[in-house]
Amino acid sequence: MNADATIALELNDAALRIAGLAADACVPGYASYEADRVVVGSAARARARLAPLWSSSRHFADLSTDPLPRPKPFARSNADLVYAQFAALAAEQGLAARPLIVAVSGACTPEQLRLLLGVAAAAGLNVVGLVDAAVAACADVPSTPRAFHLDVELHRAVLTELVRGEQLRRGRVDVSRAVGVRAYEDAWAQLLARVFVRATRFDPLHQATTEQALYDRLESWIAAASRGDASVQLEAGGLRHETTLTAAQVLAASEPLHAELLRLVHSARRAGEAVTLYVSDRVARLPGIRDAFAKLRDCELVELAPGAAATGALAHAIEIRGDGEALAPDVGVVLANRLLAAPAIVPERRPDDVRTTEAPTHLVYLGRAYALSSEPLVIGRGAQGARAVAVAGVSAGVSRAHCTLLRSGGEAVLEDHSTYGTFLNGERVQRRAQLAAGDRIRVGTPGVELELVRIEG
Repeated sequence: MNADATIALELNDAALRIAGLAADACVPGYASYEADRVVVGSAARARARLAPLWSSSRHFADLSTDPLPRPKPFARSNADLVYAQFAALAAEQGLAARPLIVAVSGACTPEQLRLLLGVAAAAGLNVVGLVDAAVAACADVPSTPRAFHLDVELHRAVLTELVRGEQLRRGRVDVSRAVGVRAYEDAWAQLLARVFVRATRFDPLHQATTEQALYDRLESWIAAASRGDASVQLEAGGLRHETTLTAAQVLAASEPLHAELLRLVHSARRAGEAVTLYVSDRVARLPGIRDAFAKLRDCELVELAPGAAATGALAHAIEIRGDGEALAPDVGVVLANRLLAAPAIVPERRPDDVRTTEAPTHLVYLGRAYALSSEPLVIGRGAQGARAVAVAGVSAGVSRAHCTLLRSGGEAVLEDHSTYGTFLNGERVQRRAQLAAGDRIRVGTPGVELELVRIEG
């Protein structure tokens, strides 16, 4: 092994992946107190349900020096737990002193990154560069000029906008704490508990030992049920409890969380714009996720290889170490938010790409049809006059003159003027979008829908 060879760490607490070793390592971001020490990784995950008050899976996402609810002399803050995890990696994988590039989530704040560098140095890690994980994962994979990268961590989902030219650069970053790996696991665990109770009257979540056993087997059971009905078994009190988990049950439990991921993408992309959506292997493995994302129009889904951010960081190691954004004047390590990239793909306009529906002639709301013409039709809370549609029954999220519709030269377009956003077929409109008959416009929270139709003759 070359002690001077650069290695890379993909810092996602669902799976800390290291590339550049003889055998790539993958460690979960869990920590647990045990006697007078901190246990980390798989050993800590195996204790998470047995000792929940003394276990952590949030120390990376919530990295700070703030006191823990139940501090110990050897672990007073999340920074101490991250230190323990880094120190274990350094010892177990032989990382000490080797040049290390860390691929970090766009959800990390500059303060967290500065603290991360200090903790890593104290643990014996020689961090020589930081890179945005989404940029590193996607730089060498061709895409449309505008793309997005979607990943799930233990307690959040992160959507990163990517803009491709000669370089691939990070744009806007959106985060949802309503969905993450743990949210999926908890939904599936609750599902399995219901299935066991209905079939056997045995509740695996009633005792810590059987709850831990359920979570230990959860990933394999869900994977098996996704391919077809799967037999699931648990032992407790000398008895074996067995039932069947179906693919339909797994999909039903997953759909509300899938909907949150779709909402995250919908809110960031421009309606009607062709984009590439890169998804990590963690997202791609979610049951039914491809069918869920099939609802996105003009969106090509690209599944990335496991550890894509780490391997991408290695491929661009020299570039990352030499160019980036300084975290602070006194911090020598920089954060690279852009990398040289594979050329952008300009989508060809093939016959099957052309929208088969024609431009609408009317907007329908509350049973009334409003004709579209070259004179703008205003939709809003206080809209008045012959060329206005006053939205009734909802005020939250609706501006006085929220958006306008007009028809010209055989086309119809929507222009958004609102503070809160206008949504076309579930996707947020960025200033302007072309319309087709059958499209649905949503304004307000939770919102009202208006339908576009075409009336012949």
